[in-house]
Amino acid sequence: MLNKLEVMLYVKNVDLISKFFQDALGARLIKETKMIDGSFELKLSVLDQVNVNLYDIEFIKEYSPMVSLEMPSLMFLTNDIRDLHDQIEMYANTISEISAQGDQLVFNFSDPEDHYFAVGSVVESD
Repeated sequence: MLNKLEVMLYVKNVDLISKFFQDALGARLIKETKMIDGSFELKLSVLDQVNVNLYDIEFIKEYSPMVSLEMPSLMFLTNDIRDLHDQIEMYANTISEISAQGDQLVFNFSDPEDHYFAVGSVVESD
């Protein structure tokens, strides 16, 4: 039985992206692990059952060369899309306007390394 989701993201600057997730999305730093090359893995709690683990992309290239380095497509859902848009707008490199897609409101934004993420409003059937 599954209980939790941890997403691993490989980035150029772990500290910068960690700060972005904390400031823009309200994530909490819950663990810092020093890796064998001196870089750090930072574990952030994004939701009660979802953590994001940030790794230095150079560490992954060196020690796990078989792993895909592509950023996954992530969509966060919220009950208050307008307030979250205003919050993220203060920190994002770019952010789209809120638009309607069917019965859902959505927008996208990029982090300081230009990785894009999406946000959608919670729809009753979700």
